Amino acid sequence: MRTREQSLNEFSSVLDSLINAKYLFAGARIFDTLKTINSSKILSDMFEYFSDGFDFETILSDALNENEEGKYFILPEKNTDAITLVYLLLKEINNKNAQLTDLLDYFNNSKNYDNAYKTFANDVLIPFRDYTVEIGRQLIGQTTEQYTQIHEDTEELSNEEIKVENVTEKVAVGVNSSTTLIRLLDLDRLSIKQSRQKDEEKEELLYVLDIFAQEIKGGDHARIRLSYLAYYYALRPFRKVKNNLKEITEILMENKIV
Repeated sequence: MRTREQSLNEFSSVLDSLINAKYLFAGARIFDTLKTINSSKILSDMFEYFSDGFDFETILSDALNENEEGKYFILPEKNTDAITLVYLLLKEINNKNAQLTDLLDYFNNSKNYDNAYKTFANDVLIPFRDYTVEIGRQLIGQTTEQYTQIHEDTEELSNEEIKVENVTEKVAVGVNSSTTLIRLLDLDRLSIKQSRQKDEEKEELLYVLDIFAQEIKGGDHARIRLSYLAYYYALRPFRKVKNNLKEITEILMENKIV
């Protein structure tokens, strides 16, 4: 079985082939790219997560521009929007719902598709490769050094006695895990609201917490894992905010979600 790091390395290699391909052979490389993504749990989970609720038509419309000098393409500034847009564009091209030539018109107005493809590769495919690998490596935080860091951090949180009062019983596992997690997050929500953090900081923490709770209710382990990481890293700077992160982490580990 491939490790997640190997999956990212394979993705990077396949993207290099797509970037360096001739225009006429790009279709086969796009197929290889999507096949690599679909065969990797970390990549397929990641793109499924970012694609959910993504307004493809609107963001694509914002990217495709035209003025008196001709057509041009602007990649979204937000990294996650950029990689999701490119991923969905590649899917559309692979599924024959869109033509690569129509897209390349936005990269060379003279319809020289070889030159247009080179510009497309530099301006779109290289950022797509780099952003995806960067985000993927952040998500690999469950292994080696970062995995150890999570244990160390949650142990430190416990030592600093930041548990919410009266939540000392052993948390349930299995069928009761979801209910227990929601209860712990409800206590975290109350703690955040009562904390001395700035209002904008509270709002951000509560937003991430609400997404986490929503994914727990949904039951999809991949989405729970990603939302857990978002909550973990959002909460991490606020060490004085009482929370149940240690208990939550233990439940997710016992259920093999992280």
